[in-house]
Amino acid sequence: MKPHSTDELVRSMARVRDESLAGFAGRPAARALVKDVMAAAPNEGSHAETAAWTPAGGEPVKPERPRRRFRLPRLGVRLVAAGALAAMAAGVIVLADDDGRRTKPPLPPDIPLGSVAQAAHVLDQAAKAAETRPFTLPKPRQWVYTKMRLTTSANAGGLATGGPYKTNAWELWRRVDGRQFAAYKDGKVQTGPELGTPSTASEFDPLPSDPEALLRKVGGSEGYYDLAYERLVTILRESVQSPEREAAIFRAIKLIPGVTPIKGRVDVNGRPMIALGRTFYGWLHEEVLLDPKTYAYLGERAVAVKTHTTESDGEAPSTVKAGTLQRLIVRDAIAVVDEPGQRS
Repeated sequence: MKPHSTDELVRSMARVRDESLAGFAGRPAARALVKDVMAAAPNEGSHAETAAWTPAGGEPVKPERPRRRFRLPRLGVRLVAAGALAAMAAGVIVLADDDGRRTKPPLPPDIPLGSVAQAAHVLDQAAKAAETRPFTLPKPRQWVYTKMRLTTSANAGGLATGGPYKTNAWELWRRVDGRQFAAYKDGKVQTGPELGTPSTASEFDPLPSDPEALLRKVGGSEGYYDLAYERLVTILRESVQSPEREAAIFRAIKLIPGVTPIKGRVDVNGRPMIALGRTFYGWLHEEVLLDPKTYAYLGERAVAVKTHTTESDGEAPSTVKAGTLQRLIVRDAIAVVDEPGQRS
């Protein structure tokens, strides 16, 4: 399938990167997803964008009035299935009153979020730590090696309401100039442009070291902060940046309205982490996970911070309980190497 100009946007919104999806963004279902997501209700405390947005090859899309219900895009099913994984969650309990009437159980408490000021403090510390990290500038013909694990729902719909989950792991070598990729295929490391997609970092090269300029370059503006946040986190995930540019990424995230931390201890696979991010659709907290000592990027997580009922066209409503994991990305390794197949 031929690549489409909005492939990268669709993958970014769905938070997956899979070259087999190239060209899918040109199909009517994908164009409908773009329109639906751009018209979704804004986060609390933000204002709807008043200017029209024009997807490539399409008609201008004007933001609609905020919707009361979240509709899971059908494309999400296919995108999650492309690299899906997940864990487990509790089943629904039905209670009975004394007179025998069946009632719903009380809603679980919302996941407590910290303040914007607390997130700003963490990001300031992360920026300062980045500025002191040892760094050797990679050469254009060297490779960035990453080893990742992705956990999402094993259900066909992609929405996790209580498990089961499935985890996939993969290794990828991306050349520093963003023009070549290598991965395991048929048991061997093979190289070719079809094995990956250009890194988000290479698309915005050169990355400004000024946080405000960086935020503008990744599209950060009223109504588009979600997309800018996702791009900045993806750059952290995929690339090795100089100390000043990595610090600028954290400071640019700090400039995005509505970034908040999860209160209390966050454990991922028994490892403590700092989790902070933005709330999408009013209930889904999209987080970047940081090491509590070094503030280095460790992964990403999407978790329901409020109990929410979703509806999909032609399907019965689904209730996602507060605390239910939707997606977990863990980066097990990252290194600059001289050739594909090397890990350090």
